[in-house]
Amino acid sequence: MGRMPTLLGFALAVVLIIGCDKQKDEISTTQAVASSTEHFDPNAKVTQIIATTPALKPTSVLPSGTSCVSAECHTKLATARQIHGPVSEKACDACHAEDTGAHKFPMKRDPVETCTYCHKVLNTNTHQHAAMKTGCNTCHEPHVAKTKFLLKADSTEALCRSCHNTPLKRFAHDPFAKGQCTLCHQPHEADNKQLLRGGTGRDHCFSCHTDTKAKLEQAVHVHEPVKTNCDLCHSAHATDNPKQLLKPVAETCLGCHEKVRGEEALPVKHDAMTSELSCLNCHLAHASDQKSLLPARMDVMCLKCHDKPVQAKDGHTVKSMKFIQQVKYLHGPIKSGDCGACHSPHGSANGSLLTRSFPDKFYTSFDIRRYDLCFTCHPQDLVLTKKTDSLTNFRDGDENLHFIHVNRDQKGRSCKTCHDMHGSDSPNHMASEVQFEGSNYFMPMNYDKKETGGSCAPGCHDERSYDRLKVAPATQPAIETAGPTTRGAL
Repeated sequence: MGRMPTLLGFALAVVLIIGCDKQKDEISTTQAVASSTEHFDPNAKVTQIIATTPALKPTSVLPSGTSCVSAECHTKLATARQIHGPVSEKACDACHAEDTGAHKFPMKRDPVETCTYCHKVLNTNTHQHAAMKTGCNTCHEPHVAKTKFLLKADSTEALCRSCHNTPLKRFAHDPFAKGQCTLCHQPHEADNKQLLRGGTGRDHCFSCHTDTKAKLEQAVHVHEPVKTNCDLCHSAHATDNPKQLLKPVAETCLGCHEKVRGEEALPVKHDAMTSELSCLNCHLAHASDQKSLLPARMDVMCLKCHDKPVQAKDGHTVKSMKFIQQVKYLHGPIKSGDCGACHSPHGSANGSLLTRSFPDKFYTSFDIRRYDLCFTCHPQDLVLTKKTDSLTNFRDGDENLHFIHVNRDQKGRSCKTCHDMHGSDSPNHMASEVQFEGSNYFMPMNYDKKETGGSCAPGCHDERSYDRLKVAPATQPAIETAGPTTRGAL
């Protein structure tokens, strides 16, 4: 019985010894720990350290080869999400010299050279990131971090914002909105200003916007700003305007197009200019095969709105112009698709956005200045010469019937009394009917063209005929204008 305490004590000692060895094995368990995939092997094996009570900071010089990472010291250097390569290999001496006392381990090189000794990220390009001058640890942790590339912030975006306070606005460039700063900028150095990756000016933008580059290379007409730099109109990051425009559409365009700014300020305005899209209602911003950067020929563009009656902001109705697609005879500018020959697309001092003066009345006393629009193409002598054998085919012998109709002090007929200025199914653009001034009555023209002349029987007089081969002076009475006729119109 005297030997029993001795045997129990021995057994207890064995159990305690086995338990201590098991704990020691757990401390030495090996598994993969993440490290930066930029420069080091992500599959590297390091010893996982299970932290215990931290040791006191040594006051004496540590022996050469002493590990900095243990269960009591610098445990985080083995357990962090991202670990610098030398740290993961416990190669602290790659950067630090031996302990000089008081637990001081001096750097072997200056702050920048310490990093560039391994990482070739400096002095190989023209432009350097200003942060590099203060050292890599301005942006990077030297040992461990939660973020890839050992960034000091939780993301690339957060790191860049710590210095570059570029606010996120309503409309943002997709990489900027996603915080992908390094998609456009090199983080360390580049041969381009702003550390751009893709080149200078528009070349950088074309590294992503290849479809725009292809269109510009193939287009006949290219907007001048696009030939130099996209940031003349767009913000590379974010603005409160669609398409990241620096200013609203109208302000962006009118900042360069001073002539258009002057037209836009005139009293008669094109409603397209006052809508949200403004200039973009009619023009492409970058390039086109049409003049003035129109998406299609001008008449096609105009008919996108004017293929139906349009209620103008001043209350009057602009009639549908769709009929020009079906009529037989078109006015020259309309035939060539050049609506701008007579109409200003931006604004005008004249009614109907006409580029020059033209009578807006059915009747008007004659003044040659009122017909500036017509006489930009047609000769003024058409209405100034009483007798002619060549100026016009609208003559009875040598009597100029244009002169008789138009050149009158009282109730001179304006061009639109007889003609449809856009086109009609009658020769010489003669209208089939004309709305009589100040009424809802549409006066029929009843025009009939003949080989050497013609005839008409409008509501304002009985049928009259003319013949260019006629020699004798006309015997027909002068055109009456004072009273109603049998056709029921003045």
